[in-house]
Amino acid sequence: MWAKLAACESGGNPKAVNPAGYYGLYQFTVSTWHSLGGSGLPTDASAATQTALAQKLQARSGWGQWPACAAKLGLL
Repeated sequence: MWAKLAACESGGNPKAVNPAGYYGLYQFTVSTWHSLGGSGLPTDASAATQTALAQKLQARSGWGQWPACAAKLGLL
C-alpha cells in the first residue's frame, strides 16, 4: 500500500518537491516532517526513512493526511 500511496503522491520520487511546500515520497510539509522526528528536508532522507515516518504519521493521524490519494486507493 505504501508504494501505491507514494506513486500517487509523488510519482514514487523521493526527491519530489511541490512548489506549494510539500516534499518527498509522501509530500510532507517541513513542520510535519520535524514533528515526526525527521531532520532537514524530507527529500534529504532515504525512501525507507520517508516511509517509516509516513507510517508513524498514519498511525498518529490516519489516512486523512493524504486525502485525495487515500480516497483513490480506498483507504478512506
